[in-house]
Parts: sequence; structure tokens; C-alpha cells
Amino acid sequence: MLDSNSETLRRVLKADLHRASFDSSCWSAQVSNAFNGLQGSAMFKQKMLRATQVPMQEFICDLRFRHLKVWREANFSCPRAVNKKAVTYHKWCGSSESGPRGSPFSIPSYLYKDLDKHVLRNFSRFRLRAHHLRVESCKWHGGSSICDKCECGEVQDEKHVLFFCKCVEVCELRMRYRDLFEGMFKTLRVFAPSSSEFIPF
Repeated sequence: MLDSNSETLRRVLKADLHRASFDSSCWSAQVSNAFNGLQGSAMFKQKMLRATQVPMQEFICDLRFRHLKVWREANFSCPRAVNKKAVTYHKWCGSSESGPRGSPFSIPSYLYKDLDKHVLRNFSRFRLRAHHLRVESCKWHGGSSICDKCECGEVQDEKHVLFFCKCVEVCELRMRYRDLFEGMFKTLRVFAPSSSEFIPF
């Protein structure tokens, strides 16, 4: 808008910037509020209200830093202690193929495989904790989160079914789809108490 050769457009912009000081419904005020939470919030607001260009590269980096706050907070939490989807994904199921563990920018390798749609859907649900394991279903249907497939007395979560559950059906699924979980081993194995308890694929 600042670089436009339309005098009318530039006047509209300046009028809207003027209204921002007393009208929260105008475009400029809404954009100004969107800067809240950014490290350079004050500078971005000042530049916009003065009708000068916002340094886009700084803004993009700052915006990305704000969006990644949820993953930074997840670094200091344990999925079994906190029981939050974001923490579980970041610690146990986030892709580690490129960048930091749990980086939301790397595309998981299973999405490139020639798999049936229901397998892709179910695996995605597993990684995002949108499944029917008892750790999740007990929140909606009540009851216990303890595994009802084997007599281990452990919480039936992603870690349990991938490493410790001795149920025949679960073991067969692990063997059949072992290649889908290989990218998660480096992350999940850290949380296995000991190699002696690990059920190999």
C-alpha cells in the first residue's frame, strides 16, 4: 500500500491509521493488536502507525519464534506427568528427521509411503493422540486409563503399546507396521526404562 501509485489508496491507508487511535474496529488497530506477543511488538506497531515499512524478515522470524512457544514449553514436560497432546506429540511422536525433535516443519516419512488411506489416517491419529487408547478415551468416556489388553497395570498410552504391551493383537500390529515407527524409535527409546523390558519389533 505504501508503494502504490494510487493517491486514493495512500489516503485511505493514512485515514485508517489515524482512526486506529480511537476506533478498535478499524483494520490498522486490528493489525496492531496482532503484533502483541512478538519480541519486536513495539517497533512493528510504531512503524505501521507511522506508515513506514515493517522489516518483513525480522517480522517473519519473530512470528515463527512466537508460534514455536508451545514446543519450547513442551521441552520441559513429561507426557505421562502433564498428559497434554502437544507435549506427547513433541516428546514422543514428533518427527526427528530434520531439525529439532518435534519440529512442526518436517514432513513425516510415512506420508510419502504408498499406504491405504485408513492406515495413513490411523497412524496420523496415533501420532496426534486422536486415538482410542485408554489414556485418551478415559477423558471422554470415564473409567481407567490402565491397559485392558495385558496384565501389566500400566497406562495404555503410545509408549506402552509401542514397547511394552504383550497383547497378541498389539504385537502383530507392531510387526506388520514396524517400518512406520522406525523414525520414532530414537525419540521413544529414550523413555523406555530399560532395554530388557523392550519388546522388539
